[in-house]
Amino acid sequence: MFSLLSNARYRPLVLASGLFDVEWYRLAHPYVVRDQINPLTHFLKHGKQHRLSPSRGFDTARYLDEHEEAQKSKLNPLVYYLKVGRARGLKFHPAAPSEADLIIESGLFDEAWYLERYKDVAAANWPALLHFMVHGSEEGRSPGPEFDSGWYLTRYPDIVGMNPLLHYIQHGREEGRIPVRPAKSIALAKETVASVADLDPELYSTDFFESGEMNVVDGRQRHRLARSFEAIVDSITVPPRSVVFLPWLIHGGADLVACHAVRAMAEEYGPRSVLVILADHDREEAPHLLPADVPLLSFSRIDKDLSHLERVELIDLMVRNLQPEVVLNVNSHTAWEATKRMGARLAKFTRLYAMLFCPDYGPTGRRSGYADLYLRHCLPHLEGIYFDNRTYIDELIGQFGIPSELQSRLVTLYQPALAIRSRRNSRVAGQPLQVLWAGRLMPQKNVDLLIRIAEAAPQFEFHIWGRGSRAIEAQLNDLDERCPSVHFHGPFELFDALPLAGYDAFLYTSLWDGIPNVLLEAAGADLPIVASHVGGIAELVDQTTGWLIPEVNDPGPYIAALQAIASNTQLTRKRGDAMRNRLDNNHNWNHFRETLARQPEVTGGILHDAIKCNGYHERSSGGDAGKAGARKSQTGRVNR
Repeated sequence: MFSLLSNARYRPLVLASGLFDVEWYRLAHPYVVRDQINPLTHFLKHGKQHRLSPSRGFDTARYLDEHEEAQKSKLNPLVYYLKVGRARGLKFHPAAPSEADLIIESGLFDEAWYLERYKDVAAANWPALLHFMVHGSEEGRSPGPEFDSGWYLTRYPDIVGMNPLLHYIQHGREEGRIPVRPAKSIALAKETVASVADLDPELYSTDFFESGEMNVVDGRQRHRLARSFEAIVDSITVPPRSVVFLPWLIHGGADLVACHAVRAMAEEYGPRSVLVILADHDREEAPHLLPADVPLLSFSRIDKDLSHLERVELIDLMVRNLQPEVVLNVNSHTAWEATKRMGARLAKFTRLYAMLFCPDYGPTGRRSGYADLYLRHCLPHLEGIYFDNRTYIDELIGQFGIPSELQSRLVTLYQPALAIRSRRNSRVAGQPLQVLWAGRLMPQKNVDLLIRIAEAAPQFEFHIWGRGSRAIEAQLNDLDERCPSVHFHGPFELFDALPLAGYDAFLYTSLWDGIPNVLLEAAGADLPIVASHVGGIAELVDQTTGWLIPEVNDPGPYIAALQAIASNTQLTRKRGDAMRNRLDNNHNWNHFRETLARQPEVTGGILHDAIKCNGYHERSSGGDAGKAGARKSQTGRVNR
């Protein structure tokens, strides 16, 4: 639309906008001062590639993330906004604080003190903070009387190479690190050592304080981790019998699977006995999936600044202190990491379980699922792992050579199909087959194949529901505009809230999967299913219960299957009857609960009575786990 002939042509436009702050840019990117680069020239040339913000008022990275057209443009993002985005009403947001902003906000940089302390800086007429950002921090200069850079670097050698002041502001303060040499405490310690030196002649010849042999401990109350744990304990009204860790709570298949397990535990022991923790992210988009009265906590709500390692340590604190009878991890990276690092210890305080569904793949096609990353390390510490299909269990046994004594901990837990049984309207003769596709709009779901099927089969009406990748949403919006037979409806909250009575078939095009819940819901709605033959799908959909397609790139077999549904009512009805039988046999609620109660056979499931499984004594009626009165059982495990 606009060709970028030269950066120079946009300089007046950017300067006149008020959205480029030269001094802020120099402080935020001090290397431009060190290398004597013009700040505006640098921003126009490198701002897009390195996602650099021009001022506190304009967040370049967020603008690019929110506006795909700005990403595709050759223009600098701010120039794009000024030339195009402003007229279109595209929004922008303030930038995150720069490192210089963080230093200013900390109150630890004292300009007058800095110039008085470092006469050469004043003599060279340097702005104090700019000198500190460009040269001072690397030279070990201190920013003010409340922070001693030399002391901090000597005291904490693990941060050598970093800006010590920034480390203290971003991490050290919350970790309880000491910003200045505690002169009074050291003087008192010297007096104490001197007073007992006669007891050991070696004390005369050793200066513990200058050599660093004497540790200095911060006597303040523990840091952010302890405060977070205290906040969690304060929010719990009843000590939980079961704790379920999730990464987030969104409209996803894994979230629904987790909520099935939570519902089973709530039915067995009461809703207040189950505590659900969102351990990884702050997304809480589907709390309605949980049973009523089940408490829900989020680490991000407790403290949004918790690091990944602090979240891992918080899980360790929770399990060891609350001592729930069962801990279940459903797709939480944090909980997997805690099991890997501390599983041997945590297993002494609770029974650890997890759920796995299928492999995952990165952009390069390399496998990167939780099983690939954690199974080898975590399986010995887990009482059991539940899979929604048997196929993946067999694959992992072969991949890792899992010994027979551990294979028994891998359990197939077919998810329940909570029957919808919507009565579909009979299709009028000659009316196009109404095909439903619903799911997350992610690369895994092979939306490219869906698009090619829809383009090649205009004789059918395609109704597409879902949310996810903005790029895929844009593709589907384009398809909707180009193809009269395609209708992209956008996001949906619940499958049973869709207008199912108007659809004649369900199409599923995934590249990899377990047994996705959306297929169980489609089967429960009595919709004929055409699905790709990947993962564990064949355990639900085969050539007797639906149409299973081995190809994941060829639209032809999918179109042929849809044509069979449209033209062969008798065959469609026969396979629908077989699917109902399969749901009744494998995917009913009682079978689901029975599996959770009895499997794994050796260790017992998450609904298995602890006293029967591992010799636990029943907890006191108050359920006050982890307090006085905990005893050892005959098995040597901690009683709760």
